[in-house]
Amino acid sequence: MTDDLTVVLDRLDAWLEGNAPADHVALNPPATQEDIDAIADGRFLLHPNLVTWLRRHDGVTAAKGHNGPGAILPEGFILHAAAGMRAGQRAQEEAIAEWVDENESEDPDLRDIYDGVYGYAFHVRWVPIATDITGGKLIIDHRDGDRFGNVLYGLQAGDTEGPVKVWDSLSHMFQDLLVALTEGTEIRLPGYADPVTPRLVGSDNDAFVRWE
Repeated sequence: MTDDLTVVLDRLDAWLEGNAPADHVALNPPATQEDIDAIADGRFLLHPNLVTWLRRHDGVTAAKGHNGPGAILPEGFILHAAAGMRAGQRAQEEAIAEWVDENESEDPDLRDIYDGVYGYAFHVRWVPIATDITGGKLIIDHRDGDRFGNVLYGLQAGDTEGPVKVWDSLSHMFQDLLVALTEGTEIRLPGYADPVTPRLVGSDNDAFVRWE
C-alpha cells in the first residue's frame, strides 16, 4: 500500500515540477517524525499512507489562497501540515468532551451510543488533512475495520449529515489526482454541484494548476 503511494507521489512530484513549478515549490519539505507522531500522540495508530505522505511533504502552508499555487487538489483544498492535522484532531476531541459533559446528566449511556461522535459529525479518530474555502474538510478515518484509511469529505458549515466517503485510501486520492492532471480528466466531489477539470495557468516558473 505505502509502496504504491510512494510511486504515485514520485510521479506527481515529477509532473508538478515539469508542468506546474509554482505548485511544486509551494509543497513543503518532509515533516519531522516528531511532528508526525504528535498528530495521534499515542491515542491511535496513524494510517501508513498518511505517514508516507507527510514524510514526502508536510502539507502546503505556502499556498496562495484556494485558487492559486499550492492548491493542487480539486475545489481549492489546502493540504494541512502535520501541526494542522494535530490541531484538527484535538479540536474534535475537545468538542466531543464538551458535548458529553453537557448531555451526560440526561443519559449516562450517550458516550457508548455515539461511540465518541459529537453530533454525528465529529470523531476522535478523524484526522483532517485539507480544508476548502467553505470550511469543509478532507478527513482520514482512523476507526477500526474496513473504514480504516478511508478519505471522507464533510464538516463544512451547516453540515448535519456528517462526512461521506470519497476515496477508500489516500493512495487512491493521489492516484486520481495524478490521472486528472496528466490526462486532463475531471473530478467531482460530493457536496459540489459540478465536476471540475484541471488546466494550467501562468507560464514558465509561475505556472500552476487551476480547477475549473
